[in-house]
Amino acid sequence: MKRVWKGLKSLLRSYRSHFFLRKHIPNEATLRLLKILYPDVNWNRVDFYEGLPWFTPFVAPYVTAQALPQFYSFSRYRIYVTKFDESRAQCVADIIHEGFHVNQAMQYWKGYGLGFFRGLMVHYNAYFVTHGYRQNPFEIPAYDQEFRFLDVCEKHGIHGISPRMSDQDLKDLAMDKALVYKEAQLKYHGNVFAFAGSVLVCTAITLVKPVADLLLFVTGELTTLTRKKEA
Repeated sequence: MKRVWKGLKSLLRSYRSHFFLRKHIPNEATLRLLKILYPDVNWNRVDFYEGLPWFTPFVAPYVTAQALPQFYSFSRYRIYVTKFDESRAQCVADIIHEGFHVNQAMQYWKGYGLGFFRGLMVHYNAYFVTHGYRQNPFEIPAYDQEFRFLDVCEKHGIHGISPRMSDQDLKDLAMDKALVYKEAQLKYHGNVFAFAGSVLVCTAITLVKPVADLLLFVTGELTTLTRKKEA
């Protein structure tokens, strides 16, 4: 019982810090770079948020940036970064990594779907079951793209954390054609049972998450009201 209560309190803390995230407007130079690197992506369908979804610390505590479907939308996506600082090469590299996943998403059903039931999520999770995170066929090229960007930065004398990058630096980096990426993996070559299981999981999440969001919101608000009364 103590473990359940401890887990609930941890969940509520995560809710308070991650449920209502601040929307981030990328620098014009960053957005221009993304449009050049991933020309097949309609960036009008992508939003950026500082912080991570409330459930991420529980299912993927190693994650500091994430690209996911915007759950209550049929077409939009979100890129989450723990802390935006586009003057740092590593932060931009993280955005490029997640942008690669959005590029992948657009190759499956053109990115459309309901909740988490979208081509990217179904295929990604199916591979996750058999390959884990780092060796996931969706992550390998995304990391390759991230490292390729950092290598280009190094050639321009820009390191991961310092010195700070300017908008002009980003414009110069965007001229490197080696970073432009159009192709994505379109066919699934994994285990058929893992794929079927992923379909079921994505369907279940699509059905359950709205209920979980509502319960967390109500519980969190009631907890806040109780604390105010006690104060």
